[in-house]
Amino acid sequence: MARYTQKPLDISKVLSHSTLASQQQQVALVQQLNKVLAEVLKLEQLSFCQVSCIRDGRAVILSASAPWLTRLKMQRDAILDNFRQKILPDLAGIEIEASPNGQINRPTVIVAQKNSHHLSDNAAAALRAVADNSDGALKQALLKLAENADIAKNKTR
Repeated sequence: MARYTQKPLDISKVLSHSTLASQQQQVALVQQLNKVLAEVLKLEQLSFCQVSCIRDGRAVILSASAPWLTRLKMQRDAILDNFRQKILPDLAGIEIEASPNGQINRPTVIVAQKNSHHLSDNAAAALRAVADNSDGALKQALLKLAENADIAKNKTR
């Protein structure tokens, strides 16, 4: 049997150079900038504006309405100074733009729903057949799955 001649690489080192890692860093940076923006504007939560991305070394702030756009432009220097002091000293500047649809897209967390898949009668029967030839915890788990399939089937009726 052949043995591996190389030591396995640490997964964190492999992933640190991936595009996923750079995307995660970008998202974390934007979240930090949004916190600082909320502090500068003296808001608990940003609902009318947000830092959307870093493009060409400049932070892009989207505004949901014209009044907020004007307020942000008036505070541009204070915002830029805070961004440079607290997070990005080499930030070239900020761009303040109106959101095209007038809304600020908030990232939503998708909560996993409880199992919405329903087993067919054939699948439930197959689970029971396998459970008959099994013993112990596996048998109990298979019977429970088949039983859940019957319960779900009765609820849909």
